[in-house]
Amino acid sequence: MGQVSIRLNGYVYNVGCQDGEEAHLYDMARHVEGWLQRARTLGGAASESKTLMMAALLMADEIFELKRRQISPQAETQIQQAEQLLRLEGARQDRLARLAGQAELLATELERAS
Repeated sequence: MGQVSIRLNGYVYNVGCQDGEEAHLYDMARHVEGWLQRARTLGGAASESKTLMMAALLMADEIFELKRRQISPQAETQIQQAEQLLRLEGARQDRLARLAGQAELLATELERAS
């Protein structure tokens, strides 16, 4: 089992991980430290607990936004089907408009012939 030392918010933490996951853990720590820096810039000279709370809220906001944007395969299929129906409806409306135009022309010609 691996163990790494990461620095977050000025403190060093020893964290255990599976062998081979050390680089991933370092990447995650860098990512969290980035959020902590963002929280510090937003919160000014705040306490450590407020900085951690702000960073957690920023991360949660990103997670919620990513989940909101995520579309299930079923929803994607339904969207494609709806788009196809809209295209078919548009083509039907165009055809009806052409037929209505032809009917008007025929009516005008019949009136002139009478």
